[in-house]
Amino acid sequence: MTTKKVPDDMTFEQALSRLEAVVSAMESGDLPLSEATNLYEDGMKLARVCSEMLAAAELKITRIQTAYGEQMRLPPESGG
Repeated sequence: MTTKKVPDDMTFEQALSRLEAVVSAMESGDLPLSEATNLYEDGMKLARVCSEMLAAAELKITRIQTAYGEQMRLPPESGG
């Protein structure tokens, strides 16, 4: 597996798939040190990209919940 730059337009699923491939290649233990080092760097970049995408999705979900949460609440029932 050769090292590649992490594209800016990569989806989360693509980044995660590449990260899994990097981990698998490194776990094989059959790589020269220079390639393993480059793959490690790529893996760290991919992990950062995935983490940032997850954080952005979480923030979006929180904003949606806040925006629509008030509309979803039922008025209190009147006690009788």
